[in-house]
Amino acid sequence: MTGTYLNEISPNQNPKSSSKFLRYIHNFRGFAILTIVATHIIASLQWRNETIEKLTYILIGNGTVYFVFIAGFLFQFLSSKYEYKKYLNKKLQYVILPYLFLSIPAIKLCLIEKIYTPPDWFQHHFSDWSIPGQILMYLLTGAHLPPFWFIPMITIFYLISPILIWVDRHPKNYWILPILLGITAIIPRAQYNANPIQSFVHFLSVYMIGMFCSHYRDKIFSILKRKYFWLLIGFVILTILEFTITPRPTAINSWSKLILCVLIIYCLWLFELKLPKQFHDVMGFLAELSFGIYFLHGYFIIAYSGAANKFGFNQFWTQANPLTFSLIFLLSVGASIVSLLIIKNIFGKKSRFIVGS
Repeated sequence: MTGTYLNEISPNQNPKSSSKFLRYIHNFRGFAILTIVATHIIASLQWRNETIEKLTYILIGNGTVYFVFIAGFLFQFLSSKYEYKKYLNKKLQYVILPYLFLSIPAIKLCLIEKIYTPPDWFQHHFSDWSIPGQILMYLLTGAHLPPFWFIPMITIFYLISPILIWVDRHPKNYWILPILLGITAIIPRAQYNANPIQSFVHFLSVYMIGMFCSHYRDKIFSILKRKYFWLLIGFVILTILEFTITPRPTAINSWSKLILCVLIIYCLWLFELKLPKQFHDVMGFLAELSFGIYFLHGYFIIAYSGAANKFGFNQFWTQANPLTFSLIFLLSVGASIVSLLIIKNIFGKKSRFIVGS
C-alpha cells in the first residue's frame, strides 16, 4: 500500500471524476494506519477491567481488516496494468526490502542484546535453533516485532496474485465470497499472529471483498444510497453479539470491521466535497506515510515500555487509561512521522527502499 497509484489532480477538479485518483480510499488509508497504531497500543497496556479491554478491542482493534481491505481494493483498481514479474519486483523493493532492513534492529534486540523478549510460542519452538535458523524464522513469522507478522502474511497475497487477477477478470467467480466469509468466521487469525498461513486464510475474504468493492464500486455506492442503514444495523448486531456472547473478541470481529470498511468508504465518497480541506490534507499526509508509520511505530511503543521499566514509571503510565493511551499514541505516531521526514530528507525517493514511504 504505497502511494504509487496517486497522480496530482487540479484543486478545482472533482476527485470523483478522476480515474487516476480515489481520494476517499486515500483518506481511508490515512485513517487505517491510525487504527493499526491504536491496536498495538491496546495490546501494550495493562488492563484492570477485562470488560472494558474487550469492548475497546472490539470497537478499535483489529485494524488489520482495514489495511487488507484497502490492499485488495487498490490491487483491483490497478489491475489493468498488472504484470506478475513487475508486480512482484515492486513489492520486493517497497515492502520486502524495508521489512528486511527494519527487521535488523528488532532481531538484534531479541538475539544479541536480549532487550526485547519474543513471544512465548516463538521461544518454545525455536529458542534452541541455531542463530541463522532463528533469524530465518523471525523473518518468516514476524515475531521479532509485534506489527511485523503482517508482512509474511501479505506476501502470500502477492505470490497468489495471478489467481486473484483471474477471479477479477472472470467476475462470476466472486460467488466464492460467501464461502470465504464462512471460513473467516470459522478460522480465526492465528493466535498471537504465530501462523502467517492461517492468518492469510482468515483474511482472504477481506482482501477479495476489497477487490469486489473496487470492481463494482459504482453499483455499490448506488445501492448504499438506499440501503446503508441495513449495513449499519448489521454492524451493531454483530458487535452486540460478540460483546455479550463470546468470552473474548472473535473472528466475527473481522465481519463487523468489513461492514465498517464499506460504510467508511461510502461516507468518505459521499461527503468528499463537503469535508474541509484540512481533513483531506491530514488524511492524505498520513496516507502517504502510512507504510512507514506501520514499519516504525512498534519500535516507539516498545521504547516507551522499556523506559517505563527502566525508570520505574508510576503504574498509572503503563495502565490503560485515556491519558496514557493518548500519550503513547501521540508519541508513537509523532516520532514515526518525524523519523520518516528525516529519512526522506536524507535519502529522497530512495527512502521507499528503506522505510516503505
